[in-house]
Amino acid sequence: MKGPIHLELENIGGIEERELTITEGATLIQGPNAANKSSFLKGLLFVLGASTVPIRSGADEARVTLSSRDQQIVRVARRTDTGVEMSGEAWIDESDDVNLLERFAALLETNPLRSAVARNEDVESLLKEPMDIDALEEKRSTKMRRKRELTEEVESIADVDEQLATRERELEEKRKRIDSLEDQLEELYNEQDDTIVDDDVIQQLRDNRAQLRSEESEHVNQIEQLEDAIERLETQLNEIDDDLEEARDAVEGTDIEAIKRERETVRSELDDVTKRLDILQSVLTANREMINSEYTGALGYDSGLMGDEVTCWACGNAASIGEFEETIDELTDLVAEDKRRKRERKPEIEELTEKIERINQSKTEIQRLESEKRDIEQKLTTRQESLEERRAQLESAREQIDELDSEITDRETDHASEQSDLTDEIEETRVDIQTLRREVERLEDACASLRETRKERERKKEQIEALSDEINELTDRIENLESELRNVFNGTMDNLLDVLEFERIDRVWLDGEFDVVIAREIDGQTRRDTLEHLAESEREMIGLVLALAGFVTYDVNEVTPVLVLDSLGAFDAERTRRLIDYFADETNYLVATVHPESDVEAEFETVTFEPPVGS
Repeated sequence: MKGPIHLELENIGGIEERELTITEGATLIQGPNAANKSSFLKGLLFVLGASTVPIRSGADEARVTLSSRDQQIVRVARRTDTGVEMSGEAWIDESDDVNLLERFAALLETNPLRSAVARNEDVESLLKEPMDIDALEEKRSTKMRRKRELTEEVESIADVDEQLATRERELEEKRKRIDSLEDQLEELYNEQDDTIVDDDVIQQLRDNRAQLRSEESEHVNQIEQLEDAIERLETQLNEIDDDLEEARDAVEGTDIEAIKRERETVRSELDDVTKRLDILQSVLTANREMINSEYTGALGYDSGLMGDEVTCWACGNAASIGEFEETIDELTDLVAEDKRRKRERKPEIEELTEKIERINQSKTEIQRLESEKRDIEQKLTTRQESLEERRAQLESAREQIDELDSEITDRETDHASEQSDLTDEIEETRVDIQTLRREVERLEDACASLRETRKERERKKEQIEALSDEINELTDRIENLESELRNVFNGTMDNLLDVLEFERIDRVWLDGEFDVVIAREIDGQTRRDTLEHLAESEREMIGLVLALAGFVTYDVNEVTPVLVLDSLGAFDAERTRRLIDYFADETNYLVATVHPESDVEAEFETVTFEPPVGS
């Protein structure tokens, strides 16, 4: 905010109506006691965002209007049957910012820091409250927990590079082995060509047999996997059967409908007792009122030789007072008995309701388990069918291999004996090549998976590094806020001790525990002293400097453009002038109240308040 600020106050404290324009820099409100200087400051703080304002006696509402070059703000406090209601938008609307205003910018006589120093009370909690250390600590703890989790995850895959290197070495060895076998196979073919003319039919049979043997190996592997899966599913099925048996035992033998009917019967009895109790209570109350009311005569009260009689309000017959009192006693007993029965019925209903809920829960659990059992049975059936299909395929492959073996044997009998060894070697080589190619595919998949794991590890490492930076930042923030508060207070206090020339005080500072430490000259020696031994002006100075330290540390000048000083009567004119001059450097607008006799107004913009006529 820049430029002049115009204020219009209505019904604030002792002010009926008042307008005032304040300019940048320091503005002094001068006037004697009862001139409503403090009321003006409270009105100013109210339109800025303070949570309370004194409404003028006899008025229903208080209103403050603040007009600047950029905007106009109107805030109203209105008395209601339930208290004081606020309306209109203040300059500050965030609750945390309002706390900063009231704690560190509204330096009235009742300011918490000034009051705490005056009463020699703890100031640490007041100074550090806006830091919200607990929230910062919780945020830091959350990030540290997440960092530990990520670190454990990274450590669990720390050997991914070694695993990948091992798989890549295996892959390279397999590929080299395939190249070697293919070269070897080519040599065997060339050698075979040198000895005999290749029989195309036999060669095709051999190719087919090599393919079938590779398929045989694949079928065996798949069968083993399916058998393991079936064993796991059967174990799960047995566990579910045990759980089902336990849940069914909880339901069987319990007639839930009978329990519900029993509960309804008890509820009905409770309703009957309640209705009868209401009627008996009404009758009892009416009889008591008829006996005790001063208007009994209007109902038929007579004095006779046999005693006092009253005409019954219900039937119109005359009865003695004693008979009415006996009836009241009987009604009282009936009411007490019905109340006892009512108390007994409620626990019965609750117990029956709990039984019904337990049975329903068991039924729900049975449904869930049966559904899960159906799913597992379906999976088990699928696996068993796949197993049978694989076994059939394996048996078929072996039969075909046997057939091919027989056929190849028959055909090879026509070849020379030396050719058989060469042929077997060629076949074994082809089988080895087929097997190696399958292993290469498996290793390629494993390497791809490990590379993705390595990327994930690097991403998590980046997250850990980012979390470390955030944790360090939070740690520095907690430590720096506390350090800055102490440094600002200590530096400001050193400066003001020089400026205000309190000769008896050598130094005042905040220690690491945020205790106010005072060093002063006593009997020619510098000794440590307490707040209670200081003069009023010395305590006032400390309280104001504590507030100013918070004002600077928490950047309150960014929240409120105005800093308010009140009740400076403990300072003489020169010290008041120096104090106002020092504080004015920290804010755009400083508004302070002074007495006429302070004689400091000549150096600042000054507005004079006079007491209301007749005060």
